[in-house]
Amino acid sequence: MSKRLLQEIMNIDGVEGVFIASGRAKIIDKMGLKYGDDQLEEIALSFMRIAAGFHHHSQKINEIEFYWQNLFIVGKMANDFIIITACNNSKIIPLLRITLNVTTANLLEDRKFAKIIKGQVANKRFFLEKGEFTESEKKIISKLN
Repeated sequence: MSKRLLQEIMNIDGVEGVFIASGRAKIIDKMGLKYGDDQLEEIALSFMRIAAGFHHHSQKINEIEFYWQNLFIVGKMANDFIIITACNNSKIIPLLRITLNVTTANLLEDRKFAKIIKGQVANKRFFLEKGEFTESEKKIISKLN
């Protein structure tokens, strides 16, 4: 089912690629991206760290957008996974948001997908406590405490 849903996202003119990452920032499925899994996991990890920062202050975040390597990166957060898209045109972002909402709802209802994700759940604070951080990440994280 996830391949079909990813293809629907890819059918939007201007979308370069899409991938689904687990709550541990591991790639579950991807389509249309020229980047390796290591780079995609780094992007997912950045999203997870941003979400963990908001969680640390008892705030919930559902969507994150940023600009990276001449692409607009839009991510839709769910409880245990994230769908991340890369597009080359900012004018499609509103349509992309709607499509990501529908895709997320469909994935949440899919039992096979839920079974895959169930084993990939991680504590949100984990991303702020473990791993190698860049200097800018260290500065930001130090201000959270």
